[in-house]
Amino acid sequence: FIMPAFHSITIERQYASGGSEIGKLLEEILGIPCHDHDILEKAADNCGVPKDMVEYAEETSTNIFLFGLSMLKGEKDELPVPEKIFAEETKIITDIVKKENSIIVGRCAGYILKNIVRSLNVYIYSDYEKRFDRAINVYGISDEEAEDVIKKFDKKRSDFYHANTKRKWS
Repeated sequence: FIMPAFHSITIERQYASGGSEIGKLLEEILGIPCHDHDILEKAADNCGVPKDMVEYAEETSTNIFLFGLSMLKGEKDELPVPEKIFAEETKIITDIVKKENSIIVGRCAGYILKNIVRSLNVYIYSDYEKRFDRAINVYGISDEEAEDVIKKFDKKRSDFYHANTKRKWS
């Protein structure tokens, strides 16, 4: 299958809205690869940062931890680690779409690709009640924690998007 008029589909999504699952479903239907967490993992490897450190930063998004992570530097004049990782993610995403049609989930891909290839950029959202139910039934989060987890991940994604694009995430 060849995607008409687009080289990529990018998906930004609220937590528990089903965006990652939609990306995987599109991969099956369209027969083109979907890239999600693999981009972050490859960027961490390429930057020499342990994946668990980056994953922890992604999962927790606490200001204290991110401040500490941002202070980690390698050589003189080298970018702070979060900026270095985002720059590497940008390179990886750009390289992917130059080689093949693809679906990219998250990582500000729509913004990154805006002047590089034609992209269909999608923002997936859902009613809060449905996301609350998915967090519990699909992701196995307890009833007591679901609201906090949803808020935390939505804030993390919004902050990440704004920090890297200076635009509103939604």
